[in-house]
Amino acid sequence: MAQKKIVDKRAEKRAERKEKSERNMNRAVVLLIAGLVAEWYLLMADRYYARGTFEQLIAWDGYLAVMRWVGLGVFAAGAVLWLLTRKSRELLSKLGVTVAGIGAFFALTSVAMRHNYPTSVTVLCVVVPVLLILGIIYLFYQAEFSLQATALAMALGALVLLGRSSTNRVKACAVLALIGIAALLACAFVLKSRGGAFERGGKRIRVFPANADYRPILAVPALGFVLVALALAVPTTAFYAIWALAVVTFVLAVYYTIKLM
Repeated sequence: MAQKKIVDKRAEKRAERKEKSERNMNRAVVLLIAGLVAEWYLLMADRYYARGTFEQLIAWDGYLAVMRWVGLGVFAAGAVLWLLTRKSRELLSKLGVTVAGIGAFFALTSVAMRHNYPTSVTVLCVVVPVLLILGIIYLFYQAEFSLQATALAMALGALVLLGRSSTNRVKACAVLALIGIAALLACAFVLKSRGGAFERGGKRIRVFPANADYRPILAVPALGFVLVALALAVPTTAFYAIWALAVVTFVLAVYYTIKLM
């Protein structure tokens, strides 16, 4: 009888893992399609707005001026739909989130592209693929790698900017990256003190495995923080710091991919 219960429990866990894998695969496909469409839109803006003729620039500037308000309206409509249906109709609630996300994308990108022309267009063309990769890592890899990859993305982004310019705006972006990395470090320390899980609504939600090795989880964000802070003080170190973090990223990707097998 006890053996049968063990077998049933194992079968139930396998079914849960299979269901989770299929769910994540569907989400990854949706994420990939959304990311590709968003990147295509931004590349079109880069081609005709940032690098186009004067007539194309004027046309796109007028289009973006309108799209920021259209996007804001679409976002508001989606948010209202989500608020009205989040407790009763799951399908409509998800539709509301999707609509709000689309509106937010067009509103924010329109404002950003017009605010810091043309640098912001190029930055957005890089940010979208990075977010796409981070989303796929979150869906398929361990939570430990997700945290480290997010910290590395923030650090690398700040270092690339510092390597290109040392204006006050770039330094402000680097400081924001430091704050974000510090927040991730704080989360990692809190999770370590709580055994890799936290309480929510009386339910224990596990983020990291009970036997997780916290040395790389804490060391990678700390390394990113130190290198960005160093590049802020001595901008010439940014180039070497980028290569150092690129090597760390490659090693981590190989390590966590092997762990998945």
